[in-house]
Amino acid sequence: MCAVVGLLAGPGAARSAEAGPDRLSAGIDHYFNREFDAAVTSFRRALDREPESPRAHFHYGKALLYQELHRLGMVGTSAFRDDEAYNDFEKPKPDPLTNARIREALDRGRTLCEGLLKASPEDRLALHSLARILAVRAAFELMVAKAYFKALASGRRARAVSYRVAELYPEFVDGQLVAGLDEYILGSLPWALRALIAVSGYRGNRRKGREMIARVAREGGVSRDEARVLLAVLLRRERRHAEAADGFRSLAKDFPRAYTFALEAAAMDMAAGNRTAALAGFREAERKRAAGTDRYSRMPERLSEALARRIEKLQQELELD
Repeated sequence: MCAVVGLLAGPGAARSAEAGPDRLSAGIDHYFNREFDAAVTSFRRALDREPESPRAHFHYGKALLYQELHRLGMVGTSAFRDDEAYNDFEKPKPDPLTNARIREALDRGRTLCEGLLKASPEDRLALHSLARILAVRAAFELMVAKAYFKALASGRRARAVSYRVAELYPEFVDGQLVAGLDEYILGSLPWALRALIAVSGYRGNRRKGREMIARVAREGGVSRDEARVLLAVLLRRERRHAEAADGFRSLAKDFPRAYTFALEAAAMDMAAGNRTAALAGFREAERKRAAGTDRYSRMPERLSEALARRIEKLQQELELD
């Protein structure tokens, strides 16, 4: 499930609504184009300008988390998961300083949200920001800190706040995203673990969660692109390869510098049995890498070598058919 946790009108409208007067838009653009270093820098600048903004702390903390997950090899592309040479590398260890910065950003954001809610308990933006901050905290505790019970506690609270937003503001579709993700994750756990957790009254429904995420992907505003990414990952996980390919292809079109989306689309085409489309997709990624188009030249050497091997293998298979 790490990939799921790893796991926000059209993209332009979403960024405008989220960022307000262009404070966060540059960071959001970098984030969805999977340029995590640049996203961290942009969000840090926004945070320096708006140190009392819960949203700025949320975005900064999330970008720091995904920057670290990317360094640890925990996010990226699943396109070459069957390539032994690609997967044979020494994985780095979590960085204590980065972990402290993630905790600090999320804790400060949570404190600011709680202060706003103390003054106005039904503040929509404060509730939505708090739900998202708690969800990122759960992801950090699960994937980096390996504090599983803390992750469950953070996820449970995030879901409760998210459902509160949905109850108070049913027209605010974005408010369902955090609750939907938590429903899906809990509903996807192994039966024995689900039963153990259910003793405390904490349950999930995978189908319900997927439907909630899909609705945000269709109708959402500030969280629509986040939901689109999650939905594509969930479809991939459920082996609905053709649908997942369409989802990743749509993301690659809207975020052209995110070469991982293009690689995922090609990989899903291959999994769906459409090797001709897969080869075309992988070749286009290689063409962009060689030409430096859409910043594909920043593709790590280990990844570009795996891409070359995949193209060669697919070409040989199609020639034999």
